[in-house]
Amino acid sequence: MTGWYTGYFTEDYWRFARHEYTAERTAAEVDYLVKVLAEHAPGRRVLDLGCGTGRHAVELARHGYEVTGVDVCPWALEQARAAAVRAGVPLELVPADLLTRAELPVVDAAICVQSFGWGRDDEQLAFLRRVRDRLAPGGVLVLDHSNVAAILAGYRPTARFEADGEVFDFLRSYDPLSGRSRGELRVTRRDGTVAVLRDDVRLYLPGEVARLVGEAGFELLRADADFTAGSPVRPGTRYVQLVAVAPARPEPAVLRHATAEPGVDLRWAPDEVEFVRDAVDRAWHGVGQPGEAARHYALDDPYGGARSAPVLSRHFAVELSPGQVVTGAGTTGLLHALAGPGRLLHGPHAHPDLPAWAARRGADVRVFDRWQDVAAQRPTMVLLDRPGVRGDLLPLDHVAELAEAVSAVGGVLVVDEACATYLGPAASAVPLTTRVPGLVVLRSLSKGYCCGGLRAGFAISSPDVAAAVRSAVPPLGVSALSLELALRLLDQGDVLAPLRAAVAAAKPELVAALAALGCRAEAGHPDLPWVVTEDELPARLAGRRLPGLTRVSVPLSAARRSALRRLVARTEARTEARTEAQAVARTEARTEARPEARTAARTAARTVER
Repeated sequence: MTGWYTGYFTEDYWRFARHEYTAERTAAEVDYLVKVLAEHAPGRRVLDLGCGTGRHAVELARHGYEVTGVDVCPWALEQARAAAVRAGVPLELVPADLLTRAELPVVDAAICVQSFGWGRDDEQLAFLRRVRDRLAPGGVLVLDHSNVAAILAGYRPTARFEADGEVFDFLRSYDPLSGRSRGELRVTRRDGTVAVLRDDVRLYLPGEVARLVGEAGFELLRADADFTAGSPVRPGTRYVQLVAVAPARPEPAVLRHATAEPGVDLRWAPDEVEFVRDAVDRAWHGVGQPGEAARHYALDDPYGGARSAPVLSRHFAVELSPGQVVTGAGTTGLLHALAGPGRLLHGPHAHPDLPAWAARRGADVRVFDRWQDVAAQRPTMVLLDRPGVRGDLLPLDHVAELAEAVSAVGGVLVVDEACATYLGPAASAVPLTTRVPGLVVLRSLSKGYCCGGLRAGFAISSPDVAAAVRSAVPPLGVSALSLELALRLLDQGDVLAPLRAAVAAAKPELVAALAALGCRAEAGHPDLPWVVTEDELPARLAGRRLPGLTRVSVPLSAARRSALRRLVARTEARTEARTEAQAVARTEARTEARPEARTAARTAARTVER
């Protein structure tokens, strides 16, 4: 189904529009656009969305921009192509409906002048999100729209314009409930024939467009009035230009896992499985007939709460109701489901999945320090990694205080405890959900249990937000077989004590090894199987790179610990050899000995280097 605009912006329309879009008006608008692009665009690639006959596109190309014009009207595109030829400038033109999934190039800036409001609100939002996806990080959007407040101040249901022997009659009707102006333009041509062009435009207040821009993932810089930079927008402003940028988005970590690297790879901890293998095997044996579990379709318990709550209650030593528990496809699946619009606050080194997905859904994503007055920012959601990447564990009383402060302003505190499994159930914040409002704790069996392939995760919520969590997370998110295995594993109690003992024994050696390699390590909590460093790791040693940090897993197996020791020994040997060679070179430079003595010194230096 095509939109009304495909039959409206024809040659008949443009015969009227040329009287409205005069050369003087176009020149003033282009001057404004050039200033904005020079100030904010990170490059020279520009999309002109709804370019029409190319009145802006051609002029921007004259200024040296690489312009791609997009429009739905074939006649207008032909005029734009001809104008570019006359001007002697390159211009790419794409025939496309902007309210559909048009193929758009990646650009540094996008302009949309008098081409907004043709569809429904959801279509306009989807359009803005597609534009956001095609802008380079830091790219700028200039979105012009007609202010409905100014239009209604002088609204007339009919109007007539005559020029060059033609008559243009406008008939309009505005619906305050939908915000749409519907009507028609009757064009009486010179030969007496009449063309009827019907329109259906959504007219917006500036604040409504700003909201859509924000939901699309843009950061609004300012609003200008009538193509004058810095001019304030007032109720009577006819044309409003919103200037917004597309900030760089975090990428979900789940999409950035790389293949193995040469040397000692300490990005992951594959040797942890040896400490839980027996517990996992016991869980498998307890299933009995896996085929029966695989065929079970739990329509009577779509969120898994009835099956999970008794086991989780025993595991965390707290009485949980089935309504407090929602199962999902691991912590990753739960984070994806909980990501939404609003204001999200997260720590400086938070796991990037939730912030990345929330940003794509139009959230205002901000970094916060947990010692700040979080409630003053009125967040919709606060994400707390517990433990954090630096190995810090926020005390439970502080978690409770934070949850209460966020809940008091209508927000939710989401505590990601995917890595808290290493510390045992007694360290969890799950018991707080029975006495603190606005709290959601996420748990899974990937870390420590080495059962990420089950894709089984749990969202345990305070009763006051449990219904909201269920409305966000899809039902039947975990297979019956995976959930049964996960629950049988958890019902064995704290099975990770042997792993914690191994980590505590091996971690000091890793810290010492990194120091020998010239890297200062932050050990963090002694039971967590990683350290972090802000220093560059040497060649042949791989860690997991994070913004400003590298996380290095503790090697536990004899083979991986031996590989690290050999790397340290080789590095120390090379360092010692270089030191000796430098000492010989300094001795040679100072010596006043005979030529044959200098030759002997050089020979000794080459021998040391070998």
